[in-house]
Amino acid sequence: MKNKLFLDKRMREEFLDRYIPIPVPYRLVHSRREVERILKEENRDIPISIALEMERFSRPAYLVQNNSFDTRNAPSVSEQINNRMNNAKTLIEQAIPSVGRINLRNHSRLSWVGTGWIVAKNVLVTNRHVAAKFAGREGDGFVFMQSEKGITKALLDTVSEYGSQQEKRYRLREVLWIAPPSEPHDVAFLSIDEESRNDEKQPDSIELIDTTAFEKIDNGHWVAVIGYPSRSNYDDIMDQQRIFQGIYGVKRILPGQIKGKNVDTGIVEHDASTLIGSSGGPVLDLTSGKAIALHFGSIPGNNNIINKAVAAPVIQKLLQKHVFS
Repeated sequence: MKNKLFLDKRMREEFLDRYIPIPVPYRLVHSRREVERILKEENRDIPISIALEMERFSRPAYLVQNNSFDTRNAPSVSEQINNRMNNAKTLIEQAIPSVGRINLRNHSRLSWVGTGWIVAKNVLVTNRHVAAKFAGREGDGFVFMQSEKGITKALLDTVSEYGSQQEKRYRLREVLWIAPPSEPHDVAFLSIDEESRNDEKQPDSIELIDTTAFEKIDNGHWVAVIGYPSRSNYDDIMDQQRIFQGIYGVKRILPGQIKGKNVDTGIVEHDASTLIGSSGGPVLDLTSGKAIALHFGSIPGNNNIINKAVAAPVIQKLLQKHVFS
């Protein structure tokens, strides 16, 4: 991991003041003086033992409860992050009700499959690889899959919060478009009921950031993913338990920073703690509350994880072409 996690000098100093090494077997433990020296060397790879503590410190996973979050419920978190998230709390809270977990019925083996959000009135956006778990192409259109239990049904539950028995489930009526394998962007659109099964009104859509604003976003820009991270077989279980406190599959706010973007390919990189289950979640701009991108996956890097997302201007173009044209 290159030393790009603490672009904010105040956060770097706070980390050094509070640094306590994680005693993980077979990994080096470093003194504060060693860590300070390493962090000052801009292009040096950071040892895994330090990288893990940096991620725990600065990339928490806040639980969502009652459509809000409390920064005090994530252990070992930076006060700088807390302040930043609390300053953006109103904007984040506006988006929380529009994001949900995609639950399945009549599926052969899955009860839920990922995250989705209202991107336009009566339109849900998620990932191709999420939608492909329960729907597919048939002829010129798309259909929900058939199993031995019947036709798979999908619903968006905009709650699924830790400790809550409340449900707000909106039926996904129709598969509007799933990007083909030849399409470079991991996107799918589905229509969604205007009212939940308990007659609650459909949440407002999350506005997409426009191209001009997107192009002005620099590396280090703060964002937050809203999603449902689930326990992963591909990531270190000790790291997961430490960051997520052993609680999985519930709604969370996952702060991070933009680590790269390519205007030509329409791909954004960020470093929030996502895990599987967060696929299909919005990457929110903490300045405007708009969606910068659609999170779709993580790729192992050098002692860290590189998260990938589809840029908002690309989603807007795909909406116009495949839903509204």
